Amino acid sequence: MPFVFNTPEDQAEMLKSIGVDSIEALFECIPEPLRLQRTLSLPPAMSELELAGHMQQLARRNTAPSEAICFLGGGSYDHFIPAVVDVVASRSEFYTSYTPYQPEVSQGNLQATFEYQSLVCELTGMDVSNASLYDGGSATVEAAIMAINATKRRKIIVSATVHPEYRQVLRTYFERIDVELVTAPAANGVTDLQQLAGMLDDETAGVVMQHPNFFGCLEPLQDAADLAHESGAMMIACFDPISLGLLARPGDLGADIVVAEGQSLGSPMQYGGPYLGIIACRAKLIRRMPGRIVGQTVDRRGRKCYVLTLQPREQHISRERATSNICTNQGLFALRAAVYLSCLGPQGLRETAELCLHKARYAAEQLAQLERFEMPFAAPTFKEFVLRDRHGRVEDLLASARRQGILAGVPLGTWYDDLQDCLLISVTEKRTKAEIDALVRALATADSDDVLEASRPCEVES
Repeated sequence: MPFVFNTPEDQAEMLKSIGVDSIEALFECIPEPLRLQRTLSLPPAMSELELAGHMQQLARRNTAPSEAICFLGGGSYDHFIPAVVDVVASRSEFYTSYTPYQPEVSQGNLQATFEYQSLVCELTGMDVSNASLYDGGSATVEAAIMAINATKRRKIIVSATVHPEYRQVLRTYFERIDVELVTAPAANGVTDLQQLAGMLDDETAGVVMQHPNFFGCLEPLQDAADLAHESGAMMIACFDPISLGLLARPGDLGADIVVAEGQSLGSPMQYGGPYLGIIACRAKLIRRMPGRIVGQTVDRRGRKCYVLTLQPREQHISRERATSNICTNQGLFALRAAVYLSCLGPQGLRETAELCLHKARYAAEQLAQLERFEMPFAAPTFKEFVLRDRHGRVEDLLASARRQGILAGVPLGTWYDDLQDCLLISVTEKRTKAEIDALVRALATADSDDVLEASRPCEVES
């Protein structure tokens, strides 16, 4: 195994200090077939100036959403972020102390978290929210574990229309423990309620459904919740926070636990994370909830103050009583979400949702007029939709659009074998009519040799 020391004497001194005879002895616990068995192919060392230039050159090989017309979705969205979000979140009082270990001395952080929890409860129609989790996938798993612990049952049903990466996280968590994970099939882009009803039994702890789902389609969440409750199971709803500017709150549709990816609430796409896991529930489940919960009270002088009301993780209480091994929270991103929601308010959130809805509908209608494409699902959608390429050349289609400066969508064949000829297109409030028309032109002319030869990043009106 290669190591770099200034001199052989340095190496000998290190080995002597740690009490081993050779470098190889450090790796005896690693099986021989798993060792590299060669030196690393590293270039010569660079100066700081050279390294900075090299890293900048590598960074230029990436295309950020701000440098292209972005129609990417599937859980990470190019929404507008008001400048005040960055201003507040960058203040040192928050930026360097978002997870204090002596919380009562940091009233500002506690209040920010309390405001975040209050906003999440108002947004979702639930009774209590925690101080956030890692991301949407981990929040989904924690919700499933809450249902298992609360019902004393060992079966979770998850819809095939839930984000495939969330479902993979569920499988990973439950692979080594005594939990049955069952997938409810989809029909025409939404959960098949008839088959879901046949899967429910007295061993079902919870049903996980996403609304709007991974395909952008609106699910019959109320009907699914009624079915779940009839069997004694809990309803776990994944939601898009922006959609609640228009859609009914999941708490009003019968959900017992709600989870979400909070990236759309004031955080940039930033290569897929770190993000914000939102989770909220009914009051009866409060002691099953992982993470931390901030409460409002008064001090001995009667002044309003904030405390950690519940800290049900093993760092704070005995390990056997902990509800989760979550060891921190995404407090800085929860702060961004709180500032974002406060800035927009109910009317701003509604306007944002309306813009997403109308612009996505316009894009779908324009693309559906092209002979090459069709919409495989008839269900209503919110801000993203599935487009089928009758030529079955989705990767070529996306590559052609990229050459014209357009990130046209996400190929669904990555997760769904029966959707190899489909892509997922997301249209947020940031997209202009000119940009949507540019997308339509790019996809309409993707097979043109002239376009492939001469395409350049397109310039569009703002």
